[in-house]
Amino acid sequence: EGENDTENIGVAVFKDDKLVGELNGLESICHLIVTNKMENCMITIPSPFEPNGIINLQLQLSKNTQNNVNVSNGSPLISCSVYLEGNIISSSNNVDYSSKENLELIEKYANAYIEGLISQYLYKTSKEFQSDIVGFGKYLRDGYLTWEDWEKYDWLSKYQNSFFDVTVKTSVKAGELFLRY
Repeated sequence: EGENDTENIGVAVFKDDKLVGELNGLESICHLIVTNKMENCMITIPSPFEPNGIINLQLQLSKNTQNNVNVSNGSPLISCSVYLEGNIISSSNNVDYSSKENLELIEKYANAYIEGLISQYLYKTSKEFQSDIVGFGKYLRDGYLTWEDWEKYDWLSKYQNSFFDVTVKTSVKAGELFLRY
């Protein structure tokens, strides 16, 4: 009920009417990002400044994720372009976060880390669960004249052979506690 509540999250994944698996917290965040339903979240990324360091980021979508589906050689190629903005809320480093170079390095690490998380999530839903819980099929469905043609295409059998191209662009700002005056 308060402003700073912590929630445990997860998503049950169904194929038809059968439970085929569950997503953990990070995978659930990826689902919310790809479906444009994430309001904000906190994630921990590896620090670019020390081997075992971490940086906690408060993230939100800066604009909607853009999803696109094309078919090449019978296999779907699904592209997801993600746009995030984040604030550093804590860190294990003693780093000058007012430095443009340091913020750009954090953005680069955040982009690579989140791209990896989203890619793993998408491959898990397509290969392991064989369930299009994002609804990528709707991007192809309009190309079929009739519902019968769409059903003959058998999207769900094609989805399990999908390839994914995920790009993340994150804009990171340092919280006031981290700025050096």
